[in-house]
Amino acid sequence: MATTHKVRFSVSATPVVTVDAVAGASLETTTLHEDIRKSVGGSGEITHAGVISQGGVTDGATVYLQATSGGVAIGDASVNFIFVKHTGFAWSSSSALGAATTDTITIYANAEHIATLGAGEAWIIPLSGSSSTVTSFTAKRGSSTDIAIEALGLD
Repeated sequence: MATTHKVRFSVSATPVVTVDAVAGASLETTTLHEDIRKSVGGSGEITHAGVISQGGVTDGATVYLQATSGGVAIGDASVNFIFVKHTGFAWSSSSALGAATTDTITIYANAEHIATLGAGEAWIIPLSGSSSTVTSFTAKRGSSTDIAIEALGLD
């Protein structure tokens, strides 16, 4: 029996603006951005070999990676899909979280900084059919605290 490995993903964003309160007239109000006027998003699916090349989950338990000043690998030239999440906690071990933190993590494709994630934020990088000019994806701590991250690099 043949096995096909796929990852399905979706993203969405809602651009908003907060209008300050005006004494005697209105409360502070948050609403959709005037020019955009809608949420934006999309979805997709990537077929992959089923190999977890970086990070991962073992029997349903997250294996935390340690984002250091030197960085931790979250993908390589053969990866088809990357998921990375800033847990909001300092790194303690691969199976336990440390103290809560608001420090950021930075994501790099080779030496190029491509994203900054705050506590609780996550990002996906679909790469199916991309060129292999990027040979490494890394997550680095943004300050002095090593951060526990969740990551999947799927070949």
